[in-house]
Amino acid sequence: MLSSAPSPYPAPVGGASLLLTFKGLRNTILIIGSDVLAASRAFAALEAGMQVIILTRGLVCDELRWRADQRQVNLTDWDVLPSASTSLLASAPDTKADAESLSAFLAENPSISLVCITTHTADTPALARICHAHNVPVNVTDLPALCDFSFAATHRFVDPSTGEQSALQVGVTTNGEGCRLAGRVKREIVSALPKDVAGAVRQIGKLRRLAKNTDDEVGECEEGEDSSAATPNRPVPGWRNSAAESKDESSRRRMKWVAQVSEYWPILRLASMSEDDMKLILSGDSSQTTSSYLVQSPDESSLHNLTLFPPPKKGRILLVGSGPGHPSLLTIATHNALTKYADLVLSDKLVPAAVLALIPETVEVRIARKFPGNAEGAQSEMMDAAVEAARRGLTVVRLKQGDPVVYGRAGEEVLFFRAHGFEPLVVPGVSSALAAPIFAGIPVTQRGVAESVVVCTGVGRQGKEV
Repeated sequence: MLSSAPSPYPAPVGGASLLLTFKGLRNTILIIGSDVLAASRAFAALEAGMQVIILTRGLVCDELRWRADQRQVNLTDWDVLPSASTSLLASAPDTKADAESLSAFLAENPSISLVCITTHTADTPALARICHAHNVPVNVTDLPALCDFSFAATHRFVDPSTGEQSALQVGVTTNGEGCRLAGRVKREIVSALPKDVAGAVRQIGKLRRLAKNTDDEVGECEEGEDSSAATPNRPVPGWRNSAAESKDESSRRRMKWVAQVSEYWPILRLASMSEDDMKLILSGDSSQTTSSYLVQSPDESSLHNLTLFPPPKKGRILLVGSGPGHPSLLTIATHNALTKYADLVLSDKLVPAAVLALIPETVEVRIARKFPGNAEGAQSEMMDAAVEAARRGLTVVRLKQGDPVVYGRAGEEVLFFRAHGFEPLVVPGVSSALAAPIFAGIPVTQRGVAESVVVCTGVGRQGKEV
């Protein structure tokens, strides 16, 4: 007897497709047809690195003819196949002959891994059965009952900095329920993404290669694009300094840090990363992060040892909360701090790009390297940087997600800044601990139902579980 208790895992619901990104190196696609749609399928296969065979009889569209002349595709005529009939042109096709010809052709070409039929005839069902008999997946245009796979509505992004096609693609499928609508949804997604998203993918690729540093074992610790973990912030033991790291530890740490940068940094920031930025991100040297960003005050004196520059005014430090994430939910005080008063913004990685976008371009923004195992080190970097900048007379905004005193380490920072001669101004924000239940329609307190609220964390100091 099955238990009626709630399942701890989601129940599978049929009707979906298994979406895969298929790399076609050393594989061949056979396209039966020679119309414009066949040309479109051929182009998609060529971009995936596949070999393309066009099996046709009769006229060939201009694009396929041109690609054949350029030796990009291989045109094969049905009539040269053994037992071929004239079924695509005849009123009474010889279905058996064409099926036998296709079977022999597939047997002679074992590299064919996909078949796409764009031309409908009476023998199309028989051709699909032959593909199934050879265990070759087949797609038949407008006949979903015969299809093993379908083509998603896809878009490949252009890198605006180079004008070239990028590695970023998106695909949408309605699983046969609305092909035209899939194209519309695809366009909506493309238009909603930042224009620099392709550049961000390019730079993250460079960062990953730099992090791997030709170490083949690194790939074992990478998370795939299909990672379904609810959060990339699982407890991780505190990171030792780089001098104490083994080669394997260093490789794994760097790849985890790449994942964190990909997850949290604004798209524009990712797209504009230089190689020096990348090395700094992956570096285990905390002192390098602080010194490399800050411009030192001039240290020039006259011949009489009189300072040529007046002493800088004393700076100030603001600890502000950015609320649940949407710019419209910022307090006026936080908005003013970011847009009017800040000379330097030291941001936690969780602050959304939409909030960071409010900061004027003339204001320097740094994002904490609070990657797995480096939370303590990144915290120290941010506090040191705030004091250093405040001593030079700058207004430093220490930007945190939610409320700075709700698991934002604001208490630690207040004590640190006081010990270094600065009394920070703390600006509250709306904590997601309270906002998330509101958005879900759940009051956190209600007379007779919920008399108290308990907020706790699952990760303690040094990345230990609590």
